Amino acid sequence: MTDGGSDLAAQVGDLSRRLQVLEAELEQLQATRTGDATMWGPRFAEIYDEFTDRFRGSTADVTAKLQGYLPDVRRLVHAGGVVDIGCGRGEWLTLLRDAGVRSCGVDTNPAFVTAAVKWGLAVELGDAVGYLRALRQDSVDMVTCFHVIEHLDTEQLLALLEAARGTLRPGGCLLVETPNPQNLVMAACDFYNDPTHRSPLPPALTEYLVSSQGFVDIEVRALHPKSLPAPTEGTGEDSPAQLPELLQRLLFGPQDYAVLGYKGAETSQ
Repeated sequence: MTDGGSDLAAQVGDLSRRLQVLEAELEQLQATRTGDATMWGPRFAEIYDEFTDRFRGSTADVTAKLQGYLPDVRRLVHAGGVVDIGCGRGEWLTLLRDAGVRSCGVDTNPAFVTAAVKWGLAVELGDAVGYLRALRQDSVDMVTCFHVIEHLDTEQLLALLEAARGTLRPGGCLLVETPNPQNLVMAACDFYNDPTHRSPLPPALTEYLVSSQGFVDIEVRALHPKSLPAPTEGTGEDSPAQLPELLQRLLFGPQDYAVLGYKGAETSQ
């Protein structure tokens, strides 16, 4: 191929990538026009930090939970680093920075992004799919997504999974965490504390959707069980500790779960 032909091929490739980004932005604008619940309204965005603190936990609480993933990072992450989708208040990115791990993130909440940048975190305001598609393909070691997928409809979720797979290197890992509807209190009540949630995702469904987008060696982890209330005097057989084991698990079992999937060599683009 001549030099002119090489230049033309490079231009076509660049235009193709730009088109993908524009398509993702168009999808986002269409979602805004139809009132998609994943979009930030200005009033709710203003109070979301306080809302998160009350209903998900303080920064210290969330950080303590996220520390459990650091062994996975040490095992999987090298020069390609970590991309965090929906990075929120930046607890995960801060943990990674303190551990010396290259990382960056994207979020749709302007206040969170502004604060994260002031803290020295590499965070951008924008749409997750467009952000991932704009990254160099087959380059990232790990894509993480904590408590985001429950905000998405099925098409948006599949688009996110596809975009994550595209940017991951072969052998790279996708990690998503979401509320666990197998906990009955979570499924019937706590899930709906966040008005931007769409619907709970059973672990089997999330595992299937991740596998449908080409991820392999999928692992599901049950996380963050509630503690049984301490028995009070005189409760006897009415004590929560006396409940049948199955009912204890359904009421006080894991409130969240994670799905980890890996990009197989055959999916490299």
